Amino acid sequence: MSEIHAHNVLNMLADNPMNEQEIRAAVTREFGEDAKFHTCSKQGMDIETLLSFLIQRQKVVQVEGDKWVLNAARMCSH
Repeated sequence: MSEIHAHNVLNMLADNPMNEQEIRAAVTREFGEDAKFHTCSKQGMDIETLLSFLIQRQKVVQVEGDKWVLNAARMCSH
């Protein structure tokens, strides 16, 4: 199975803020329960590790209470 780039998950949040449960459900629907993700610097991440990475790197930020949204200023452009 090939890994999915984190940009695919970030793009899901670009126009549609979601809470953690909603993003997990959307990722599972789109990519499957066993999906693995990669970024420019990390590989082999499950959804838990990916979400932690995105939050830590401020690539997603919380808005409107528990909703997360893409922080476009922190997204690399490749």
